Amino acid sequence: MSELTRKDAEEITKVFLQDYPVARQYLTFIFRKTSLELFSYHADELPPKTAGGYLSKDIYDGHQLYRGRVYVVLENVKDRADFLATLRHEVLGHYGINSFSLTEKSALLHSIIRSRNEPSIEQFWETVEKHYSDKSIDVQAEEVFARVFEHIQTRPCQLATFSDYGVTAFHETCVSQERPILWKDLLYIASMVAHGLHDGSRTQQHFPQDDALVLAGRIQSILSRTITTDISLTFYDAAETVIRQALDSPTMDWREVENETIRKHAQKPEAVLQFLLENSPGAVTIEEQLALRRRVGELAPVPEAQFAKEQSNSNDSEFVP
Repeated sequence: MSELTRKDAEEITKVFLQDYPVARQYLTFIFRKTSLELFSYHADELPPKTAGGYLSKDIYDGHQLYRGRVYVVLENVKDRADFLATLRHEVLGHYGINSFSLTEKSALLHSIIRSRNEPSIEQFWETVEKHYSDKSIDVQAEEVFARVFEHIQTRPCQLATFSDYGVTAFHETCVSQERPILWKDLLYIASMVAHGLHDGSRTQQHFPQDDALVLAGRIQSILSRTITTDISLTFYDAAETVIRQALDSPTMDWREVENETIRKHAQKPEAVLQFLLENSPGAVTIEEQLALRRRVGELAPVPEAQFAKEQSNSNDSEFVP
Protein backbone atom coordinates (compact mmCIF):
# COMPACT_ATOMS: atom_id res chain seq x y z
CA MET A 1 0.00 0.00 0.00
CA SER A 2 1.22 3.50 -0.81
CA GLU A 3 2.73 5.63 1.93
CA LEU A 4 1.98 8.82 0.00
CA THR A 5 0.05 11.45 1.94
CA ARG A 6 -2.17 14.18 0.52
CA LYS A 7 0.59 16.65 1.29
CA ASP A 8 3.07 14.54 -0.70
CA ALA A 9 0.61 14.37 -3.60
CA GLU A 10 0.07 18.13 -3.60
CA GLU A 11 3.81 18.84 -3.59
CA ILE A 12 4.49 16.41 -6.46
CA THR A 13 1.60 17.89 -8.43
CA LYS A 14 2.88 21.45 -7.99
CA VAL A 15 6.21 20.44 -9.53
CA PHE A 16 4.45 18.51 -12.31
CA LEU A 17 2.28 21.51 -13.20
CA GLN A 18 5.31 23.75 -13.60
CA ASP A 19 5.95 21.78 -16.79
CA TYR A 20 2.30 22.05 -17.92
CA PRO A 21 0.96 25.56 -17.18
CA VAL A 22 -2.14 24.94 -19.31
CA ALA A 23 -3.21 22.16 -16.93
CA ARG A 24 -2.48 24.36 -13.92
CA GLN A 25 -4.76 27.02 -15.37
CA TYR A 26 -7.72 24.80 -16.30
CA LEU A 27 -7.75 21.76 -13.98
CA THR A 28 -8.43 21.11 -10.31
CA PHE A 29 -7.15 18.11 -8.36
CA ILE A 30 -8.58 15.99 -5.55
CA PHE A 31 -6.51 13.41 -3.65
CA ARG A 32 -7.94 10.98 -1.10
CA LYS A 33 -6.62 7.86 0.58
CA THR A 34 -9.35 5.44 -0.52
CA SER A 35 -11.82 5.03 -3.36
CA LEU A 36 -14.68 5.24 -0.89
CA GLU A 37 -13.49 8.64 0.37
CA LEU A 38 -13.14 9.90 -3.17
CA PHE A 39 -16.10 8.42 -5.04
CA SER A 40 -18.51 7.54 -2.19
CA TYR A 41 -21.15 4.98 -3.26
CA HIS A 42 -19.85 5.07 -6.87
CA ALA A 43 -16.61 3.40 -5.76
CA ASP A 44 -17.99 -0.09 -6.48
CA GLU A 45 -18.64 0.89 -10.11
CA LEU A 46 -14.92 1.44 -10.80
CA PRO A 47 -12.42 -1.17 -12.03
CA PRO A 48 -10.44 -2.75 -9.16
CA LYS A 49 -7.42 -0.79 -7.95
CA THR A 50 -8.38 2.30 -9.94
CA ALA A 51 -5.63 4.84 -9.29
CA GLY A 52 -7.16 7.93 -10.87
CA GLY A 53 -9.88 9.51 -12.92
CA TYR A 54 -10.59 12.58 -15.04
CA LEU A 55 -13.88 14.45 -15.22
CA SER A 56 -14.42 17.02 -17.97
CA LYS A 57 -16.81 19.44 -16.32
CA ASP A 58 -17.03 23.18 -15.67
CA ILE A 59 -16.15 23.85 -12.03
CA TYR A 60 -16.34 27.31 -10.46
CA ASP A 61 -14.63 27.62 -7.09
CA GLY A 62 -15.86 31.17 -6.41
CA HIS A 63 -12.81 32.76 -7.99
CA GLN A 64 -12.00 30.93 -11.21
CA LEU A 65 -13.69 28.71 -13.79
CA TYR A 66 -11.93 25.37 -14.34
CA ARG A 67 -12.68 22.98 -17.20
CA GLY A 68 -12.02 19.64 -15.52
CA ARG A 69 -10.99 17.74 -12.40
CA VAL A 70 -8.38 15.04 -11.79
CA TYR A 71 -8.87 12.45 -9.03
CA VAL A 72 -6.20 10.18 -7.51
CA VAL A 73 -6.74 7.34 -5.01
CA LEU A 74 -3.53 7.34 -2.99
CA GLU A 75 -3.81 3.80 -1.64
CA ASN A 76 -3.77 2.52 -5.23
CA VAL A 77 -0.47 4.14 -6.28
CA LYS A 78 2.71 2.32 -5.30
CA ASP A 79 5.11 5.23 -4.93
CA ARG A 80 6.01 8.69 -6.23
CA ALA A 81 6.90 7.36 -9.68
CA ASP A 82 3.56 5.59 -9.93
CA PHE A 83 1.78 8.75 -8.78
CA LEU A 84 3.51 10.76 -11.54
CA ALA A 85 2.53 8.11 -14.09
CA THR A 86 -1.08 8.49 -12.93
CA LEU A 87 -0.90 12.27 -13.38
CA ARG A 88 0.50 11.85 -16.88
CA HIS A 89 -2.29 9.36 -17.68
CA GLU A 90 -5.10 11.63 -16.49
CA VAL A 91 -3.74 15.08 -17.42
CA LEU A 92 -1.73 14.45 -20.59
CA GLY A 93 -3.85 11.51 -21.75
CA HIS A 94 -7.49 12.25 -20.98
CA TYR A 95 -7.27 16.04 -20.85
CA GLY A 96 -4.65 16.15 -23.61
CA ILE A 97 -6.64 14.12 -26.13
CA ASN A 98 -9.21 16.91 -26.18
CA SER A 99 -6.53 19.28 -27.50
CA PHE A 100 -7.23 17.61 -30.84
CA SER A 101 -10.14 18.85 -32.89
CA LEU A 102 -13.22 16.60 -32.87
CA THR A 103 -12.32 15.28 -36.33
CA GLU A 104 -8.70 14.64 -35.33
CA LYS A 105 -9.71 12.90 -32.11
CA SER A 106 -12.12 10.65 -33.98
CA ALA A 107 -9.41 9.79 -36.52
CA LEU A 108 -6.93 8.98 -33.74
CA LEU A 109 -9.38 6.74 -31.85
CA HIS A 110 -10.40 4.91 -35.01
CA SER A 111 -6.75 4.35 -35.92
CA ILE A 112 -6.08 2.85 -32.48
CA ILE A 113 -9.17 0.64 -32.86
CA ARG A 114 -8.10 -0.57 -36.30
CA SER A 115 -4.69 -1.54 -34.93
CA ARG A 116 -5.78 -3.29 -31.76
CA ASN A 117 -4.35 -6.61 -33.02
CA GLU A 118 -0.94 -5.11 -33.76
CA PRO A 119 1.61 -7.01 -31.63
CA SER A 120 3.16 -3.81 -30.23
CA ILE A 121 -0.09 -2.54 -28.69
CA GLU A 122 -2.13 -5.73 -28.35
CA GLN A 123 -1.18 -6.21 -24.69
CA PHE A 124 -2.50 -2.73 -23.81
CA TRP A 125 -5.78 -3.51 -25.54
CA GLU A 126 -6.09 -6.78 -23.61
CA THR A 127 -5.68 -4.96 -20.29
CA VAL A 128 -8.14 -2.23 -21.20
CA GLU A 129 -10.76 -4.65 -22.52
CA LYS A 130 -10.49 -6.64 -19.27
CA HIS A 131 -11.07 -3.64 -17.00
CA TYR A 132 -13.41 -1.61 -19.24
CA SER A 133 -15.49 -4.34 -20.84
CA ASP A 134 -18.70 -2.42 -20.15
CA LYS A 135 -17.48 0.70 -21.97
CA SER A 136 -17.81 1.63 -25.64
CA ILE A 137 -14.98 0.84 -28.05
CA ASP A 138 -14.15 4.55 -28.32
CA VAL A 139 -13.78 4.90 -24.56
CA GLN A 140 -11.50 1.85 -24.56
CA ALA A 141 -9.38 3.33 -27.36
CA GLU A 142 -8.96 6.57 -25.40
CA GLU A 143 -7.89 4.54 -22.38
CA VAL A 144 -5.22 2.80 -24.50
CA PHE A 145 -3.98 6.22 -25.63
CA ALA A 146 -3.90 7.57 -22.05
CA ARG A 147 -1.79 4.60 -20.93
CA VAL A 148 0.89 5.56 -23.43
CA PHE A 149 1.68 8.65 -21.34
CA GLU A 150 2.56 6.50 -18.35
CA HIS A 151 5.67 5.47 -20.30
CA ILE A 152 6.87 8.96 -21.22
CA GLN A 153 9.36 10.02 -18.57
CA THR A 154 11.35 12.54 -20.61
CA ARG A 155 10.98 16.15 -19.48
CA PRO A 156 8.61 17.96 -21.90
CA CYS A 157 11.22 20.57 -22.82
CA GLN A 158 13.27 17.72 -24.31
CA LEU A 159 10.44 16.32 -26.41
CA ALA A 160 10.69 18.72 -29.37
CA THR A 161 12.30 16.19 -31.72
CA PHE A 162 9.85 13.44 -30.77
CA SER A 163 7.05 15.97 -31.21
CA ASP A 164 8.10 16.48 -34.84
CA TYR A 165 8.01 12.72 -35.33
CA GLY A 166 4.53 12.80 -33.82
CA VAL A 167 3.24 15.18 -36.47
CA THR A 168 4.42 12.80 -39.20
CA ALA A 169 3.12 9.70 -37.39
CA PHE A 170 -0.30 11.26 -36.89
CA HIS A 171 -0.60 12.19 -40.55
CA GLU A 172 0.49 8.78 -41.83
CA THR A 173 -1.60 6.66 -39.46
CA CYS A 174 -4.65 8.81 -38.70
CA VAL A 175 -5.13 11.28 -41.56
CA SER A 176 -3.97 9.55 -44.75
CA GLN A 177 -4.12 6.09 -43.09
CA GLU A 178 -1.14 4.91 -45.10
CA ARG A 179 -0.29 2.27 -42.49
CA PRO A 180 -1.48 0.91 -39.14
CA ILE A 181 -0.54 2.76 -35.97
CA LEU A 182 2.24 1.12 -33.92
CA TRP A 183 3.46 1.56 -30.34
CA LYS A 184 6.28 3.86 -31.44
CA ASP A 185 3.76 6.02 -33.33
CA LEU A 186 1.65 6.35 -30.18
CA LEU A 187 4.76 7.37 -28.23
CA TYR A 188 5.58 10.03 -30.83
CA ILE A 189 1.99 11.33 -30.93
CA ALA A 190 1.86 11.39 -27.13
CA SER A 191 5.15 13.31 -27.10
CA MET A 192 3.61 15.83 -29.51
CA VAL A 193 0.67 16.33 -27.14
CA ALA A 194 2.88 16.60 -24.05
CA HIS A 195 5.21 19.11 -25.70
CA GLY A 196 2.26 21.19 -26.88
CA LEU A 197 0.73 21.29 -23.39
CA HIS A 198 4.16 22.29 -22.09
CA ASP A 199 4.77 25.23 -24.43
CA GLY A 200 1.11 26.30 -24.60
CA SER A 201 0.65 25.53 -28.29
CA ARG A 202 -2.10 23.01 -27.43
CA THR A 203 -5.23 23.75 -25.41
CA GLN A 204 -8.57 22.01 -25.07
CA GLN A 205 -10.51 22.40 -28.32
CA HIS A 206 -13.70 20.55 -27.44
CA PHE A 207 -15.32 18.92 -24.46
CA PRO A 208 -16.52 15.30 -24.19
CA GLN A 209 -20.09 16.37 -23.43
CA ASP A 210 -20.14 17.76 -27.00
CA ASP A 211 -18.52 14.67 -28.55
CA ALA A 212 -21.20 12.43 -30.07
CA LEU A 213 -18.90 9.41 -29.99
CA VAL A 214 -18.31 9.70 -26.26
CA LEU A 215 -21.89 10.72 -25.58
CA ALA A 216 -23.27 7.64 -27.28
CA GLY A 217 -21.24 5.47 -24.93
CA ARG A 218 -22.39 7.48 -21.94
CA ILE A 219 -26.07 7.17 -22.86
CA GLN A 220 -25.68 3.42 -23.38
CA SER A 221 -24.05 3.14 -19.97
CA ILE A 222 -27.23 4.51 -18.38
CA LEU A 223 -29.05 1.35 -19.49
CA SER A 224 -26.29 -0.93 -18.18
CA ARG A 225 -26.91 0.07 -14.57
CA THR A 226 -28.39 -2.44 -12.18
CA ILE A 227 -31.62 -0.46 -11.87
CA THR A 228 -33.11 0.77 -15.15
CA THR A 229 -35.87 3.30 -14.59
CA ASP A 230 -38.62 4.50 -16.91
CA ILE A 231 -36.87 7.87 -16.90
CA SER A 232 -33.59 6.47 -18.24
CA LEU A 233 -35.43 4.57 -20.99
CA THR A 234 -37.29 7.72 -22.05
CA PHE A 235 -34.05 9.69 -21.96
CA TYR A 236 -32.24 7.03 -24.00
CA ASP A 237 -34.98 6.88 -26.65
CA ALA A 238 -34.94 10.66 -27.04
CA ALA A 239 -31.14 10.77 -27.11
CA GLU A 240 -30.73 8.09 -29.77
CA THR A 241 -32.24 10.27 -32.49
CA VAL A 242 -30.20 13.31 -31.53
CA ILE A 243 -26.98 11.29 -31.40
CA ARG A 244 -27.52 9.96 -34.91
CA GLN A 245 -28.24 13.45 -36.20
CA ALA A 246 -25.14 14.90 -34.49
CA LEU A 247 -22.50 12.36 -35.51
CA ASP A 248 -21.12 14.76 -38.10
CA SER A 249 -21.57 17.82 -35.91
CA PRO A 250 -19.31 19.14 -33.12
CA THR A 251 -22.25 19.90 -30.83
CA MET A 252 -25.53 18.41 -29.70
CA ASP A 253 -28.63 20.16 -28.40
CA TRP A 254 -29.34 18.31 -25.18
CA ARG A 255 -32.21 20.65 -24.33
CA GLU A 256 -34.28 18.84 -26.95
CA VAL A 257 -33.54 15.49 -25.29
CA GLU A 258 -34.27 16.88 -21.82
CA ASN A 259 -37.56 18.47 -22.91
CA GLU A 260 -38.71 15.24 -24.55
CA THR A 261 -37.88 13.32 -21.38
CA ILE A 262 -39.81 15.82 -19.24
CA ARG A 263 -42.86 15.66 -21.53
CA LYS A 264 -43.05 11.87 -21.83
CA HIS A 265 -42.15 10.54 -18.40
CA ALA A 266 -44.57 8.88 -16.00
CA GLN A 267 -42.62 9.72 -12.86
CA LYS A 268 -42.73 12.56 -10.36
CA PRO A 269 -41.24 15.77 -11.87
CA GLU A 270 -38.79 15.93 -8.94
CA ALA A 271 -37.46 12.49 -9.83
CA VAL A 272 -37.06 13.42 -13.48
CA LEU A 273 -35.26 16.64 -12.56
CA GLN A 274 -32.87 14.76 -10.31
CA PHE A 275 -32.17 12.16 -13.01
CA LEU A 276 -31.44 14.82 -15.64
CA LEU A 277 -29.21 16.82 -13.29
CA GLU A 278 -27.14 13.69 -12.65
CA ASN A 279 -27.05 12.27 -16.18
CA SER A 280 -27.64 14.86 -18.89
CA PRO A 281 -24.45 16.16 -20.54
CA GLY A 282 -26.44 19.35 -21.17
CA ALA A 283 -26.83 20.06 -17.45
CA VAL A 284 -23.21 20.57 -16.46
CA THR A 285 -22.80 24.25 -15.67
CA ILE A 286 -24.73 26.11 -12.99
CA GLU A 287 -26.50 28.15 -15.68
CA GLU A 288 -27.59 24.98 -17.53
CA GLN A 289 -28.88 23.39 -14.33
CA LEU A 290 -30.90 26.48 -13.39
CA ALA A 291 -32.39 26.63 -16.89
CA LEU A 292 -33.29 22.92 -16.65
CA ARG A 293 -35.10 23.51 -13.35
CA ARG A 294 -37.16 26.27 -14.98
CA ARG A 295 -38.08 24.06 -17.93
CA VAL A 296 -39.18 21.22 -15.66
CA GLY A 297 -41.46 23.71 -13.90
CA GLU A 298 -42.88 24.88 -17.22
CA LEU A 299 -43.32 21.47 -18.85
CA ALA A 300 -44.21 19.38 -15.79
CA PRO A 301 -48.01 19.99 -15.38
CA VAL A 302 -49.07 17.51 -18.08
CA PRO A 303 -46.56 14.79 -17.09
CA GLU A 304 -47.50 15.32 -13.44
CA ALA A 305 -51.14 14.61 -14.28
CA GLN A 306 -50.00 11.55 -16.21
CA PHE A 307 -48.02 10.39 -13.16
CA ALA A 308 -51.08 10.78 -10.94
CA LYS A 309 -53.11 8.71 -13.41
CA GLU A 310 -50.45 5.99 -13.52
CA GLN A 311 -50.38 5.87 -9.73
CA SER A 312 -54.15 5.65 -9.57
CA ASN A 313 -54.22 2.75 -12.04
CA SER A 314 -51.48 1.02 -10.09
CA ASN A 315 -53.32 1.41 -6.76
CA ASP A 316 -56.54 0.08 -8.26
CA SER A 317 -54.92 -3.04 -9.64
CA GLU A 318 -54.63 -6.18 -7.57
CA PHE A 319 -52.64 -9.35 -7.97
CA VAL A 320 -54.83 -12.41 -8.37
CA PRO A 321 -53.01 -15.77 -8.37
